[in-house]
Amino acid sequence: MEEINWIRVVAGLLLVLFLPGYTLIQAMFPRRGELDEEFDTLYRVTLGMAMSICVVILIGFVLGNPSLGNAPDWEGWSDGDKGYFQTFFVTASLTAATLLFFGIGWFRGAYPWMANVHPSLARAPPGLRIESELAVAGKFIPAELIELQGLKHDRDNVKRKLQESETRKNIGSSMMKKYYEKKEKTLLADLADIDSRMAELDQALNRPGEGEGLSADVILEESVDPGGESDDGE
Repeated sequence: MEEINWIRVVAGLLLVLFLPGYTLIQAMFPRRGELDEEFDTLYRVTLGMAMSICVVILIGFVLGNPSLGNAPDWEGWSDGDKGYFQTFFVTASLTAATLLFFGIGWFRGAYPWMANVHPSLARAPPGLRIESELAVAGKFIPAELIELQGLKHDRDNVKRKLQESETRKNIGSSMMKKYYEKKEKTLLADLADIDSRMAELDQALNRPGEGEGLSADVILEESVDPGGESDDGE
């Protein structure tokens, strides 16, 4: 019986302090590395805990609203002489919110491991146009190609933000103009970094074949003597 109580305590802490917020963050930022390239998991865990507290507070405000009246009198589940701010309704609301956020996150491709459960559950995150069903089918997908697709998504976002900044800079005050000019410089630097990385990946994915690129020039120079005659003496 004591073990069951410990399980209830752990499950309650996870439901109150972690799961709702974590699934919400996953739904908002489904692609790995979207929050931070190096500490993405740490960001998701800490933000998940913070957002869980926010979700609990919002649900508490809703369930504690006196205008809802008294809760149904369900023996062993709820007391009909009290409002809806009771253990059963709080637990049910947090569970429903967690399942809702999880469903949205799955739909947006935040849980690629779902493909291992069944291929029909495979979803690709935004910016990755390669369907994860290919990985389930055992087909090889180069990591560079996946990163390239993600960078294309990031590049479109940066260009969209640049257009928004340009529009707001033109209609804003002098202080706003300075702010958006500074923001444009940052976005342009990000765009340059993305373009540079995309060029590296494109070069890695499209290596010149034999007799192409610089290798072709080297072969050509070796086959022709300094006088302009070929090696066979013609």
